[in-house]
Amino acid sequence: MSSYVSHVSEDGSRREPIEVHLREVADMAAEFARPFEAEAWAYAAGIAHDIGKYSTEFQNRILHNGPKVDHSTAGAFELSKNPMAWPLSYCVAGHHGGLPDSGVREDDGVTLFGRLRKAEEGDIPSYSSFAESVEIPVVTGLPSVLSSHKQSAGQEKGARDLKFSAAFFTRMLFSCLVDADFLCTERFMKGAGRSELSAKSIPELCDMLENRLESFYPPKTDLNKIRCGILDDCLRAATGRAGVYSLTVPTGGGKTLAAMRFALQHSLRSNGETRRVIIAEPYTSIIEQNADVYRDIFGKENVLEHHMNFDFDEKEELDSCSDADLVSRLKLATENWDVPIVVTTNVQLFESLHSNKTSRCRKLHNIAGSVIVLDEAQMIPAPFLAPCVKVLAELVKYYHCSVVLCSATQPALERFFEEEGLSVSEIATSAKGLFDAMRRVTYRTIGAINDHDLAERLSECEQVLCIVNSRKQARSLYERMANEVDGNQDDRGIYHLSTLMYPDHRRRVIEKIRMRVKSSGGSCEACRVVSTSLVEAGVDLDFPVVYRALAGIDSIVQAGGRCNREGKRGLDDSKVYVFCPAEAYAIPPEVKQRASIAQGFLAEASEYVGLVKDGDAEFDFGLPETIRSFFDRLYFFKRANGSGGVNGLDREGILELLCRYTASKKGVFIQFAEVARKFQLIDQGSCPVIIPVPEIMDELRALKEGCISRIPLRKLTRFSVSVYDHDVKALLGAGAIEAVSEGVYVLADKKRYREDTGLDLEVQGGEGICW
Repeated sequence: MSSYVSHVSEDGSRREPIEVHLREVADMAAEFARPFEAEAWAYAAGIAHDIGKYSTEFQNRILHNGPKVDHSTAGAFELSKNPMAWPLSYCVAGHHGGLPDSGVREDDGVTLFGRLRKAEEGDIPSYSSFAESVEIPVVTGLPSVLSSHKQSAGQEKGARDLKFSAAFFTRMLFSCLVDADFLCTERFMKGAGRSELSAKSIPELCDMLENRLESFYPPKTDLNKIRCGILDDCLRAATGRAGVYSLTVPTGGGKTLAAMRFALQHSLRSNGETRRVIIAEPYTSIIEQNADVYRDIFGKENVLEHHMNFDFDEKEELDSCSDADLVSRLKLATENWDVPIVVTTNVQLFESLHSNKTSRCRKLHNIAGSVIVLDEAQMIPAPFLAPCVKVLAELVKYYHCSVVLCSATQPALERFFEEEGLSVSEIATSAKGLFDAMRRVTYRTIGAINDHDLAERLSECEQVLCIVNSRKQARSLYERMANEVDGNQDDRGIYHLSTLMYPDHRRRVIEKIRMRVKSSGGSCEACRVVSTSLVEAGVDLDFPVVYRALAGIDSIVQAGGRCNREGKRGLDDSKVYVFCPAEAYAIPPEVKQRASIAQGFLAEASEYVGLVKDGDAEFDFGLPETIRSFFDRLYFFKRANGSGGVNGLDREGILELLCRYTASKKGVFIQFAEVARKFQLIDQGSCPVIIPVPEIMDELRALKEGCISRIPLRKLTRFSVSVYDHDVKALLGAGAIEAVSEGVYVLADKKRYREDTGLDLEVQGGEGICW
């Protein structure tokens, strides 16, 4: 065959020779790998990835719509002939379906070794003609990110670290390859490359932020003096070397802009090694709030908001942009994060860093050379803390990243980074002084209290927020108070918030609450709110009184951040009451464990009176040393007491899979797909139930007809409630919901969704028959 074809344009008028595609992908992948000095490795992967297309069978497929053909095993097999190039074999084998598990030779072809065996036995189409057009480069020696390991392979920790680094290096190479392959293929099919975002450089972004901050100086109030002091600390600390930093700032200290000032100024001083800032948040509500702030300062084209609930087609700030092509270009940027400022979720960041899928891994090479700001760092899930710290340390040590741990309740992560050979530098010069200066509330413990008495106490307050650990208790308290007062929800000024309300519904209620708690003309509207913990971070509320069910000390302090938030009241008028529910509500094991550790602190305090005994005692939960000690105990307990001998900070054994895989003459056995399956920050034991409101009837109709795209499906998540599997079964048995696709349900009994409390999960006997 005189000309082997890689792609044919949709109109059939153009054909791309395989050799052209291979060299373009190789060149682009090499450029992507330049920040971590792996150009030769990425180039080899690019040349080899599609040599399987040099077969008669594939040419029949591409030119005559013949049967599908495995074209990726060929390149993986050729690369496997060089024992040093095993990372490239994984990358090429998985460049369409994702990084595979190693498996064994006897596998049926899904795993890497099963596929290599088939190639060795001649059970894939012949591709030998590739040698007439291209030559696969031979990589020799260790890549720099591996050769820079200073320990000897004989040391156990050194050997484990080297294996982790090799596995992560494979994932980064994979990112370079698949992003280059997607982009080059897209360019040919469209006949042109992507329209680039007119993004600013790091120096330009620094100037834009500094221009905004000029108005803050000189500070005119005590609070602004504190905030400017924090900003100044960030400017000074930014001159430091790449590494791990903490920014410990009380609620209201202005860390949103302070962290960005550090990140951009730190990038400016990195000699070109730092290319972007990534802000990772635990909740979408915080992302939406902060992304709007950043867009206002830097412009829409410089800020990418990336999370599952974001809908580019409906974002008003983007729709109003004069550049009609901007929305499309930002959508494309979610694929590889080729934008100077990315605001995303912890889930998106950490699951991508442990993923094997092409869609999630494309962005990884663009994380190299980033300042990664982890806002509300205490929200990194403890059962995955060890692999999260390990991968962050890897990025700092070998991929020119810096990490900033931001929080008012700073987790005690120093020891974990020290185990990785890294120290944590605090940016705020006087964190203790900041907390003293910004003390806004008094914490008191009031012991055990039943719902009846608690509801009475809440009803006596004109404005009060009560946060509990159970959705069932939140509803119970709300209904006790609501039943005592006539009128609708707004007339009564009594509100309920929980995750049984779909996100758009919660957002509307929170906005109502926010408006009521703001003083208007000296008057004060009644506003009594019962909520689960969803209001503790990223929700800008300011109550004079807060009640908090016993939980982790970090949660209690975050609840305190919703009390006297603006600092306009005195300490005596700003109380946070901590209580133990007298009723036995089921709460998640993680919350129960954290509450138990917090109760231990109280039992040890000399002034302790409440929570076990009757009485009312003061206890300062907000002291930085108390918060640090709490996390020390939590992490020590989890590390030492994981179930079945498993480290409780690595519940799924991710590090065992990535640090203790085996290598032999037959190859390197590593389970990339298994790691991705196990690393799920959000428990998978729940399903979405869509609430059929008028705004989404068209999307629901399309979903039922099986013709809905990914973006409208994302829109539906804003009108969905996450329901545990056992509740799904009960609701199905009662005929309250119906399945519309695998794992997705729609509420059939509309009476079960109330405007004040959301979805009713209670199933009464006789409603349905379960065989």
